[in-house]
Amino acid sequence: MEQRSEGSLRQQPFPSGFKALFISRVRPVWVGLALRLDAMGCSEPRFEWVSTAEEALTQLRNDSYDCLLIEIDSATPKPRLELLNAIRISGCHEPVVLLMSAPDDQVLLSACENQAELLVSAAMWESPALLSVVHRALSIQQIREENHQLQVEKHRRLIRERDEAERLLNQQRSMVEELQALVNPEAFSHQQSESEQGGTVNLRESDSRIEFPQIPFEVRNYYHELLRTYVIMGAGNLKDEILQITELLAAADLTPPQVLEFHLQCVELIVKGLGNRSTRHVMSRADLLALEMMVHLGECYQKKQSS
Repeated sequence: MEQRSEGSLRQQPFPSGFKALFISRVRPVWVGLALRLDAMGCSEPRFEWVSTAEEALTQLRNDSYDCLLIEIDSATPKPRLELLNAIRISGCHEPVVLLMSAPDDQVLLSACENQAELLVSAAMWESPALLSVVHRALSIQQIREENHQLQVEKHRRLIRERDEAERLLNQQRSMVEELQALVNPEAFSHQQSESEQGGTVNLRESDSRIEFPQIPFEVRNYYHELLRTYVIMGAGNLKDEILQITELLAAADLTPPQVLEFHLQCVELIVKGLGNRSTRHVMSRADLLALEMMVHLGECYQKKQSS
């Protein structure tokens, strides 16, 4: 069993300059620990020892360690548990291993609350399991750091995607404005003059005031749900629903630029409600739905003209 444990430790070796702080009433005997580390290739470990809480906190303010090893007196565990709590409150997140000779539920609870490992052994510093417990504490700390880094990277990626989504929405709105200027230049110039008289406004604020009273409230909700379903599931079996909503919008005498503007408003609502989810696939699928809508809308207007 011990050979298998040492083999697993070799797969993830200790840092070459492994540095540990021992906190105990008397100076511990760490010869056995040093020899086992040397057998694993860590030939120059650095061990330091302090006996009081004040000395420990002073050392942690002035230096950093790969691991803290705290001896717990089974008769009076409270002072060391208070030290552990003070270490965590001070912002020190180094791996911690607690050692005691007899089990104690209060010590175990404190270890769980303060993210520390607990070794219960009558052999204490000479325990053959000490190195494995220290290694586990180091591994768990590494996993925590990697998870934190992944969370930070995910948050940054989401921010970049939100910025990209806003940029794409603004570009698409600019395209809609250009279409409106081509289709109805007089109405567009009148709208431009009104916006200039009202002063410079934010693009999103001005867009949010665009309303379509000719679209019934039920149709708006229906399209919003259709867009949400399309974004989540893709086109799938939604062809009939897309044709139906296109016919309703065509019946409301909306021009293609107006339909696109209405579509962009619905997309913006969905993007704002995504929370921590990605926006990239939302934008790509929303663009596909807009393209499909334009095709069906053109067919609807052709039928109107022919009839």
